[in-house]
Amino acid sequence: MPQGFDRIPVIDVTPLFEPGGSAERVDREIGRACEESGFLIIRGAAIEALCPPERLRRLLAFFTLDEAARRPLARRRYVPENANIYRGYFPVTDGELTYKEGIDIGPEFAPGDPGYPLDDPLIERNPWPAESALPGWRAEVMAYYRDMLGLGRVLMHAIARYLGLREDWFDPFFAASNSTLRLLRYPVRTARSLEGVEEAAFLEHDGRRLPIMAKEHVDSGILTLLRQDSVGGLQARNAAGKWIDVPPIAGSYVVNLGGALQRWTNDRFVATPHRVLGNGAERHSVPFFFEPSVDAVIECVPSPAGDPPRYAPVRYGDYLVEAMQRFVETRGVAA
Repeated sequence: MPQGFDRIPVIDVTPLFEPGGSAERVDREIGRACEESGFLIIRGAAIEALCPPERLRRLLAFFTLDEAARRPLARRRYVPENANIYRGYFPVTDGELTYKEGIDIGPEFAPGDPGYPLDDPLIERNPWPAESALPGWRAEVMAYYRDMLGLGRVLMHAIARYLGLREDWFDPFFAASNSTLRLLRYPVRTARSLEGVEEAAFLEHDGRRLPIMAKEHVDSGILTLLRQDSVGGLQARNAAGKWIDVPPIAGSYVVNLGGALQRWTNDRFVATPHRVLGNGAERHSVPFFFEPSVDAVIECVPSPAGDPPRYAPVRYGDYLVEAMQRFVETRGVAA
C-alpha cells in the first residue's frame, strides 16, 4: 500500500463519458491513484456540468433556514422529540475537535421496497423542510443525488476494468444503494466551541497556527465524491506523515476512498487519512458517500495473483454501523 505521494493526481476523465471512447488510459490513472494515494481529483466537461456554481448555491440554500425551520429536521440525538436517528440535520457541537453542521440525505424509495428494510437502523425516510421555506430545494437535491449515483457507477466501472473484472461486476451491490448526500458548513470557530479542547484544537502547519475543523479520519464507505468551494483547507496524509493540500480546483470533484473499498480490494487500494483546517473563512462542501445496499455482502474481490483474502465477508450495513461510532455526527446510531 504505497502512500508516498506528494501531490493529489488530477485526472481528465472525459473519455469515460464519450460513447465508444477509449477509457484505458483513464482507467489506469484512476486505478493507480486508488493504489498509491487513495485521493484523486477528476475534471472534464461532464464533471464541470454536474455542479456549476449556481447549482452549488441552490444546494447550500439549506443553510439560509433559521433555527426554527431546522429544528424539525434534526436528529433525535439533538432534538429528542424527533423520530429520525440517521438522516437529517446535525448542528455544530461545542467542545469537539470537529466543528461543522450539516444535513444527511438518503435515497427516496417506494413503500415496501425489499431493498430498503425499514427495520434496519440505516434505512430511514428523509425529513424535509416545508416546500414554502425552500421552494424547489427538495427536487434539486434529489436530482443532484441521482447525478451522483450515476457518477459513482461510472467510476466503479473504471475500477472494475482496472481490477480485471467485468465492467458491471460491482453493479448488483449498488442496486439498492443507500448512499448519503451531505451538505456541510464549517463556521469560523468560536471561543465557546473550544471549551475543553483548547490545547488540541489548533496545530502548526506551514508556520501558521490553524484551527481543526474536521479531525483526522478515514471515511468508512466506498467512494466519497466531493464538491468543495474555493476556500480550501482539506488535506490528505501520506505514508511519511506529511500533510498534502487537496486543492479546490474550479469545476472539479475530489474523489477519495473509504475503508470498505480498501477492505473489498484486499488492501490493494488505500483509504487515506484526511482532515480539514480552518483559515479564518467559512467553508462549505458537498460530499456524496457512494455506498452499496445495507444487505450487500462485501468479500475480497478475486485477485489476479491468487492472494488469499485478508478479511472475512461482512454485511455492509453491519460494517458501517460499527465504523460510524468514530464520528460525532453519527455516534450512537444502533450502537
